[in-house]
Amino acid sequence: MKKAASLRRNTNQVTLTETEISVYDLCEQGDQRAQMKVYDSYSRGMYHVALRILKDSGEAEDVMQESMIAAFHKMSQWNREATFGSWLKRIVINNSLSRLRKTKKMETVSYDDVAYHLESQADDQQIDMENAGMTAKKVLLVMNKLKDNYKQILTLHLIEGMDNEEICEIMKISNAMCRTTISRAKESLRTKIKAHE
Repeated sequence: MKKAASLRRNTNQVTLTETEISVYDLCEQGDQRAQMKVYDSYSRGMYHVALRILKDSGEAEDVMQESMIAAFHKMSQWNREATFGSWLKRIVINNSLSRLRKTKKMETVSYDDVAYHLESQADDQQIDMENAGMTAKKVLLVMNKLKDNYKQILTLHLIEGMDNEEICEIMKISNAMCRTTISRAKESLRTKIKAHE
């Protein structure tokens, strides 16, 4: 019986089965059946990633499809040190944020407007969803009432689980700006959660 093949590149290695390696290799070569198999596996999840950012089902569908096509064209750029899903998710997030910027739905905030506030409180205050008695659905509803830039940064930070460095790269902001905006967004979310209690 054949053992699963693995790609070992570093300590954060990704282990793929022979079948997965074969499918991804075929995708890279432009094989449409293999691409359809990968599309079917990831399209729904990537659609929801785009939808959380764009808040429009048609736009999210467009971005998801454009991102899948882009991923297949750029397959050789995937170094396979990260999972295909996380690499694809980054493409979807970048494309979603680009779409927001193009349609001018995402508010631009200058560093000067936010630098003076809440940096010292950012790390020592956590949102305790259990004590607040909120379900994830209710928190998402409250998040939708936040300013657009707060919604975007909390979506990346709390829902997508990205760290500050990844958020800075995606949103093209400084680390200090990222920390300050996350802190302000969390404080705004806390205030709105308390108002709904």
